[in-house]
Amino acid sequence: MDTRGQLSVEYILMVGFVLAIVLVIAVYVSDQTEQNTIATAARLGATNTSAEIGILNQNITPIRVEKIDMTSGDNIDVTIYLSNSDLSESQKQSILLSVQQAIESEGYTVQNMGNNLTISTSRHNYLIGLA
Repeated sequence: MDTRGQLSVEYILMVGFVLAIVLVIAVYVSDQTEQNTIATAARLGATNTSAEIGILNQNITPIRVEKIDMTSGDNIDVTIYLSNSDLSESQKQSILLSVQQAIESEGYTVQNMGNNLTISTSRHNYLIGLA
């Protein structure tokens, strides 16, 4: 009895099964990477401008980014919480503009909608704003 053919079929089935598992993990990881990239760029942009505002205005208490809150799903709300909420509209716009530039430097297209930023990718729609 010739078993060489059976070994080839078993090998092909095993490789196919492993490849399917790797592809499922890759899709999940790439989704998380996109979300982490946008959250990190939003934090970096807000941190840079809030530090600049604190340096240029001696009468303002230092501003820091306390946290970035993200909801889950297809439409993701990204909220940036700052330690000082008594900012003028021009200062808030400066922070959002810096967040926009940081996200665009990562290769995403951002639309400025006044008090919010929107990003549409192939996986999610993001709405970014200040708390």
